[in-house]
Amino acid sequence: MLIKSSAIDRFLRDNPQLKERRFGLPLVGNRLDMEKFNPTVEKIADAINFYGYEVRDSEITTKKDTDLGTGNPLKFKPFPLCIEKMKEGLDSGELFMYPYTEGDDRIRKQLLDYVEQEGFINDKPYPYDDVDDKGLSVHNITFMPSTSMIFNIIINIISRPGDVILVPGPSYGLFTIRAERSGAEVELIPLEKEDNFLINPDKLAKKIDEINESLQRVYNKRKGYVPRVVAFLNANPNNPTGKVMGEKNVELLTKLGEVCNSRGVFIIDDLVYRDVTFDKDNLAKPIATIPGMFRNTISLFGLSKAYGLAAVRAGFVVADELIIREIINRIFQEIDSSPCLTGYALAGAFNSTPERNKKYESYFYVLRSEYKYRSQLLKALVDGIDSIDDKYKFIVKQDVNIVLGDKTDIALKGLPYVTFPKNLETESGFFSILDFTEVKGMKYKGRIISTERDLLKFFYKTCRIRFLVGQSISWPYEDELIGRVSFAIDKKILINALYDMGRALEQLEDKEDYIIRFNRIEDQIQMAHIKIDGWRGTYDQIIAEKYLNGMDYEEQAERYFRSFEEYKDKVLVAVRDNEVLGYSCFNPLELSFKYDSELESLYIKNSEHHKGIGSALFKETAKELLSLGRRNMIIWCLKDNTNAIKFYEKLGGIKSETKMASIGGEFYEEYGYYFDLEEIDKDGSF
Repeated sequence: MLIKSSAIDRFLRDNPQLKERRFGLPLVGNRLDMEKFNPTVEKIADAINFYGYEVRDSEITTKKDTDLGTGNPLKFKPFPLCIEKMKEGLDSGELFMYPYTEGDDRIRKQLLDYVEQEGFINDKPYPYDDVDDKGLSVHNITFMPSTSMIFNIIINIISRPGDVILVPGPSYGLFTIRAERSGAEVELIPLEKEDNFLINPDKLAKKIDEINESLQRVYNKRKGYVPRVVAFLNANPNNPTGKVMGEKNVELLTKLGEVCNSRGVFIIDDLVYRDVTFDKDNLAKPIATIPGMFRNTISLFGLSKAYGLAAVRAGFVVADELIIREIINRIFQEIDSSPCLTGYALAGAFNSTPERNKKYESYFYVLRSEYKYRSQLLKALVDGIDSIDDKYKFIVKQDVNIVLGDKTDIALKGLPYVTFPKNLETESGFFSILDFTEVKGMKYKGRIISTERDLLKFFYKTCRIRFLVGQSISWPYEDELIGRVSFAIDKKILINALYDMGRALEQLEDKEDYIIRFNRIEDQIQMAHIKIDGWRGTYDQIIAEKYLNGMDYEEQAERYFRSFEEYKDKVLVAVRDNEVLGYSCFNPLELSFKYDSELESLYIKNSEHHKGIGSALFKETAKELLSLGRRNMIIWCLKDNTNAIKFYEKLGGIKSETKMASIGGEFYEEYGYYFDLEEIDKDGSF
């Protein structure tokens, strides 16, 4: 018998991504149809992958880093009734039996009593005998290990290929990825400063209508169904902004429900941070408590973020009975049934007994107080001690002094260049958004910080600190440098980390009087002038005069306008105010090529030569290609262009190829210079 390859070799050939051992987060996965993520989701996945794996170095196994991006809640005692209920389950004598797929009805009834206590009501119930006066029954509830698993199933059962899930930005990045990984398409709707980072129902309605009309145009001649917007993910409170929509926002929530209901769009109401709302009188209000909204709303609850039991992995879903039936079917098909201890833990946290309500008040009074204090501690470390409420100043100073001693005053001056976004006071949870935009354009060891990857590399290089950046949480303002940090980590670690960040920021050098960014449509005319002027200045006496004189500004600009959509993410420009000083155009090639990327052009305005702009553009291009997974680059220049040859050789280019290029009907010899992109960064500063 001929054996061509072993089973494990064949497996590796089919899964080449497994060849490399990872430390940190596993791969985020693929879509069910094995298609690529759409560009928006791909950016989120790339950012999470960078934070969780790529930025970390080989020393991680011996030299711990500080993760300010963790999703772990505060180290706090578990909610006592959860422990009691799990013990009850262990002592029940029933653990020898397989649990029912849908969960024990006794537990479902306790969960039902809880949501009805919170105001859930179905005013259009089904005509079953067990439906109560709230229009609900245990058949409106089931549970699983984690709301994440429930979310995956929900997306899978309510959407067909091409259907769209609307997700707010900012949001929890992994939910965005999971939505598309489960078979849907994802579109973002920005939560904007002008709306205090809350969803605007009018903008939501407009977005839904625009997407549906667009899909109708695309699919109107195809057989079968027309994809549409099928769900809106409403995280309340929001992760990562901490914004809450409670009773004070009932009018807003009602409009939101009406917008979705009238358009046949489910609301997935993610309420897992609800119990860590700082204001106990304004807890996040479930949309299913608003009359007329229950059947269109799928509500998620869980233990992970508020009850000190993230490791237990327990969540439950409340929805129309038809939705629950299919979730139960999928549970049976995929994992058979949920662990019964998951149900016991949930029943301990979510029931309507007087004992639970009493313990809830005392437990969450302490927990919320600690989170409020932690948010003030972080604020003092970022904005300075004078920025926080007077009642917290003494204890903040005391805690910081215990950790930092004589460095306390330095730490409590706050971070240079960093602040919190306006209109984004934390109202719940344990995350804060930090705005690092003022750092943009500053340099560390001569390397410009222009992207969030640069920012993360800078902090990891200087103090081994990492956090989630704006791209990974769908931050809606692309020109800003944003970080999401947790204040639930150990106080000593938090204080030391913020102090170290401050000292790292003090090492930054002043920014240039220009910035480097991707090109915009309004840049094309200036770019056309720079190219033609550059050719005429550089290639005089090299290329035929007739060809150079025949170059036309308007024609070149028109070519750039026509190709803008194709090249908008492949052209970097150096800009001072609104003046384009130079640009580079790069092309990530197919990985099967000898070289996996090419710098196709690099032009600097004649008046801006010898000011370091060309080198800066070159290095920014190399960084961008590295972020796209490329490892080497080829650059072609005419043999007689001695200035370019000196420039590329000084940057480390190695002449490796020659070819003849046709320009204006005549042939000219070109040299190809090879660059190892990682070698460009050999000093490790970025």
